[in-house]
Amino acid sequence: MQKKVNLMRSLNNTGIGMRNSILIAVISLALGALIGAKVMEAFGRSYIMANLPVPSGTLNDKDVFLKSIPENGELVKKDLVEVNKKAKNVILLIGDGMSASQITSYRLLKEGPNGRIAVDNFPISGIVLTHSADAIITDSASSATAYSTGSKTKNGFLGVDQEGRILENLTEKLDNFGFVSALISTSEVTHATPAAFSSHVDSRRNTDEISSQMLESKVATILGGGRKFFLSAENGGKRKDKRDLLEEAKKSHKILMHKHELDISGITPSDRILGLFADEHLRDEENPDNHSSEPTLTEMLRFSLERAEAAIDNQCRGSFIMVEGSQVDWAGHANNIDYLERELKEFDEATRYALEYAKKNPDTLVVVTADHETGGLLIEPIALSYYTGNNIKFSFNTAIGGGSHTGVPVPVYAYGPGSLNFSGTLDNTDVYRAILSALDLTEQTSSCL
Repeated sequence: MQKKVNLMRSLNNTGIGMRNSILIAVISLALGALIGAKVMEAFGRSYIMANLPVPSGTLNDKDVFLKSIPENGELVKKDLVEVNKKAKNVILLIGDGMSASQITSYRLLKEGPNGRIAVDNFPISGIVLTHSADAIITDSASSATAYSTGSKTKNGFLGVDQEGRILENLTEKLDNFGFVSALISTSEVTHATPAAFSSHVDSRRNTDEISSQMLESKVATILGGGRKFFLSAENGGKRKDKRDLLEEAKKSHKILMHKHELDISGITPSDRILGLFADEHLRDEENPDNHSSEPTLTEMLRFSLERAEAAIDNQCRGSFIMVEGSQVDWAGHANNIDYLERELKEFDEATRYALEYAKKNPDTLVVVTADHETGGLLIEPIALSYYTGNNIKFSFNTAIGGGSHTGVPVPVYAYGPGSLNFSGTLDNTDVYRAILSALDLTEQTSSCL
């Protein structure tokens, strides 16, 4: 009996030993495969680094290539086609800092890959080259000056040439032909883009002079933020010249400070409007209590169009309205995709409204573009070489928390009379020329205000 027990124990021990051996063998094979894979991966990386033209350094280094480019030659102007059916109204929407990456990101976040946003419904599109007179990477001042005057200038300059000489801008030129103008922005109205259509200074930082010139300009309607730039420091403002420009403006303008005041009833066609709905920019997160009194881009555009219609019914020949989504740029500088999405949503809604208006008023040209790209926004797979599924990551390729402008082209979209001239490749100065070509400027008149 004892022999049978010993035999059974021996067999059990043998089974356990075999199972342990098998387990050890499996683990050994798995480890061997893993180690082998790592060895092969290391070998592959070494081979790639040794045999392919990639920059030196580790795979974690940012790929940077410093290159020189040819000196500036003569600027090549786009050949414009003749526009037989002229426009009466022009709506120019500028998404500051917005390129194809920003548009694509918003489309994906809002509608998914198969959806479409407002700009996708425009029949004509092209690309715009953005360099300034003195830099491959433009700032908003020089780019907006190209749009407003048709001339290249230095970064930081507004409405003046490279020597600081005054350039006639669109609102001034169109005033001579009986057109009424409006400027709309989600930033301070003294910011670079609206300022380029209303002032002439050799520094975008000279907001005292910019605001003063705005009140003297030919622009009938100015809407946005920036009350502090019309008030002296003694009155809680940011002016250095001690002028209370807001009080002075009451002599020449109707002053609006709440979105409920965007009502043309009680406003005559000849009235000049200054709407300042925030101390600084609209939707300032540090002043949330003020948001309820601030209009959206669409609300400001609707008011400006109603004003333009009234002016045209009175004696004006047509209208020009510039609409800026300023903070698309600021979201890029901040490397903040949520901020970017919010700003693009507002810009998209205004763009949709402008397009719908043009479809109901076929004598209206709508142009949507940007001054430059900001942040170097990338749309990437969530993991290296992982291209399946709808999970993606957004990243900014410029400085973390302080992204800069880039030199990539920006898109342009157009609908209405003269829209064909916005197809293909344009310089930013060509946008100015294409807008003028769409309008009937054969007969000068006095100002219609």
